[in-house]
Amino acid sequence: MSSSSLLRCVLCWKSEEDSVTGALATKDDITAHENCLLYASGIYCKNSPVFDDLFGFSVEDVKQESRRGKKLKCHGCKNTGATAGCEVKRCPRSYHYPCAVKSNARTIENQTKGVYQLFCAYHYEKANGSGKRCLGFYWLVLCH
Repeated sequence: MSSSSLLRCVLCWKSEEDSVTGALATKDDITAHENCLLYASGIYCKNSPVFDDLFGFSVEDVKQESRRGKKLKCHGCKNTGATAGCEVKRCPRSYHYPCAVKSNARTIENQTKGVYQLFCAYHYEKANGSGKRCLGFYWLVLCH
């Protein structure tokens, strides 16, 4: 397979599958990593995942999220395409999901409830360094 025909995630542009990104899936003309989809700020899983889809995400929603990301610069690598943003609404930090992990952002997930949250290292440390903790999936401290 030539490098030009290599499948790449439309959200992070990586072709590798690893413990950070999760598996790659393709439907129609869209390929994406599972974790890039789960932690993207502008989409959510509407369907139960089935074998031939994008982990339950619609192709149109993923295309729209990819377009949204092209307007956002990654706080980690400084390239555009950042779709994973810090959960603190006033925080301007957005990332490609693998860049978020590399930048020490922290994730909180509850697969049963379908909750996948990402906090930049600054806001995670600010809350946890002050002795405050996460309770369930609601942040007890409003960080700014």
